[in-house]
Amino acid sequence: MKLKRTLLYILSGMCLGLSFPPFNFYTLYFPGIVLLIHFVHSSEKFRQLFTKSYFTLLSFELVTVSWISLSGLREGADKFMILGGFFEMVIHSALLTLPLIIYFYTRKSIAGFFKEKNPALGNTIALFTLPFIWVTVEYLYALPEVSFPWLTAGNAFSSALIKIQFIEITGVYGISFWVMLISCFLYIIFIKSVYNSDGFGKLIKRKDVLILVAVVFILYFIPDLYTIFTSSHKRYTNYESEGKVKVSILQPNVNPWKKWGAKQMELVNDYVNLIKISDSASPKPDLMILPETAVPFYLLDSYYSDKYDMIKSAVEETKTPLLIGIPDLVYYNDSIKAKPDSKENKGSGQKYDTFNSSVLINPGEEKVSHQKYAKIKLVIASERMPYQERIAILRDLIRWSVGISSFQIGWDTTIFKLKDKYKFNTAICYETVYPEFFACFMEKGSMFSVIITNDGWWGKLFGTYQHNQYAVLRAIENRRWIARCANTGISGTIDPYGNMYNQSPINEKFIVSDYVGINSHVTFYSKHPYLFPNILLTIALLTVIGAVMLSILQRRKRV
Repeated sequence: MKLKRTLLYILSGMCLGLSFPPFNFYTLYFPGIVLLIHFVHSSEKFRQLFTKSYFTLLSFELVTVSWISLSGLREGADKFMILGGFFEMVIHSALLTLPLIIYFYTRKSIAGFFKEKNPALGNTIALFTLPFIWVTVEYLYALPEVSFPWLTAGNAFSSALIKIQFIEITGVYGISFWVMLISCFLYIIFIKSVYNSDGFGKLIKRKDVLILVAVVFILYFIPDLYTIFTSSHKRYTNYESEGKVKVSILQPNVNPWKKWGAKQMELVNDYVNLIKISDSASPKPDLMILPETAVPFYLLDSYYSDKYDMIKSAVEETKTPLLIGIPDLVYYNDSIKAKPDSKENKGSGQKYDTFNSSVLINPGEEKVSHQKYAKIKLVIASERMPYQERIAILRDLIRWSVGISSFQIGWDTTIFKLKDKYKFNTAICYETVYPEFFACFMEKGSMFSVIITNDGWWGKLFGTYQHNQYAVLRAIENRRWIARCANTGISGTIDPYGNMYNQSPINEKFIVSDYVGINSHVTFYSKHPYLFPNILLTIALLTVIGAVMLSILQRRKRV
């Protein structure tokens, strides 16, 4: 019996895991959630619930994010990745049980209150609080510095283009809510079909199963109807209504573990050659793009002026702007501008910070005039320790074998101007999994988006495919073309419908030349990215507060 239960936990976790890229069997997410609901309903105590859900979600993580640990086994990799990835799965699996724990308490209170009068009604009301609770926890979890919204339920459906076009209104959390709502109906069908005694009593009879199947069928295809009636495919496939910009995406394929100790001049020469090759295309590109931290040194610092001059000369020769990812060093002449966790030069005492940045190098422009953006959403425990400005000891807790630790949080969401005509934003790596954050750029005027990243840490492991696929959601939410440049792949372009073009191979040097459309229209979601999740948050809070009050009333009745 114990083996049977364990296999059931693994089955649920496998269903959830296989729904995510690169497998994309997204319909498996529904039975995975149905089994999770069953685990909640079959648990009498919190401990029992936690054990069941934890091992299910750990199985889920082993399928979807074990690539973090496995990447530490790659040649030249920092072996800390093995340990760090292991702890991520152990801790994150526990955090993922939170919506189930809250639901367990809410259900117990609501069902208990209706137990004597109408238990079937109580169980039904309680069941449909789950979508609100689940999505609220997903949303709140993505807001603080300690967050990893990689496994948001809606992310599993990033390949289901015909079903997800409505997120131009709701954002990715709309998908999560839709998934959980359908799963609740499927649970009732499952429980009525398998068990004679189910807790739903006379409210939902066995003969009603066919009606419920019809409801699920309708709910499942409603998003398709939205896509058809709004003509999303025709409107947004290859959408270039306000013009287009030709981009050259330069994928240099540099080993991320080795480049920090590599010969810098050879690296710069390689980039210069790529720039010149890219410029030879006809017609010429309007923008060239190199990936996140393309250079392992402070390119804009005077100490590296010889290397900067080489890249700038190539830009001048080609007369084409270059967007390049760099580590950036900023000294504060005024100590008041320094942050609480800013670093200090031991010799001069001057405060400074390092940033994971992108810079637009324009021909005929002075270095001091370059537009820059410093990454705001930093990867926890690798680029920055959360809340290190409040707890100083955290800053030096982790030191990597490559130069990516202790970055400072950027100042603002910069909008770049290309040829004083087109506005675009740059999201760096991990920032693409934060939907509200990404939408802020559109509200500020971005007309197309650029993503620069370095997924070389993962090679051909699942993380590379997942990260690339999630960009589809940002394209649809904001109806923007995206040019994605990754150090070792996957690079390419994405249209506002979510179609992906010219996808580069992984671990190969490659140049993608393509057009991206220009669009200044701001979607409902881009204008109101917090509206839908905040509505769900309000309902969830009222539900939990109501459950607490009902629990108090029940205790008083017993007394």
